[in-house]
Amino acid sequence: MQSKEINLGDIFSLETNKGTACFQCVEIPFDVKNEVELIKVFYKLFDQKLFDLDAVTQNDFFFTRFPLKAALRRKFVKKIGNMTLPEDFASPSFFRTENPFGKGWHIVNSKTLFRETVTELTEDQKKLSPWGIMNDTLIIERLEAGWRLENWK
Repeated sequence: MQSKEINLGDIFSLETNKGTACFQCVEIPFDVKNEVELIKVFYKLFDQKLFDLDAVTQNDFFFTRFPLKAALRRKFVKKIGNMTLPEDFASPSFFRTENPFGKGWHIVNSKTLFRETVTELTEDQKKLSPWGIMNDTLIIERLEAGWRLENWK
């Protein structure tokens, strides 16, 4: 039986129709009751059930908020290991989301919640992860469709 406890660096698997997705827990909320974990989702889908964690974590990735504790409790995800985060790791401060009020994008500072509207993304802004929370279904849909940050329009 797998532990329900979540630690920084824990790596989890999520089954898709095209293979097994993997992600790593990189931030656990301690003070905010309504906050959820920040995870690093790796784009590559794997065929096998036993993983070389070094191979998993060398892949391209994006960050998203994800209700990890609930997903683990409901057995939507499975803990497969742990890799210590680098000492210099810092959670990203900036994310992006489509502008719901018109054309362009909002660049969101996750620390201050300040939003800047831009009509065209710079190359650096194209690398920003999505602002908000994804559930397992959305992560699966995006990975199966080959979705990537740099192609998100």
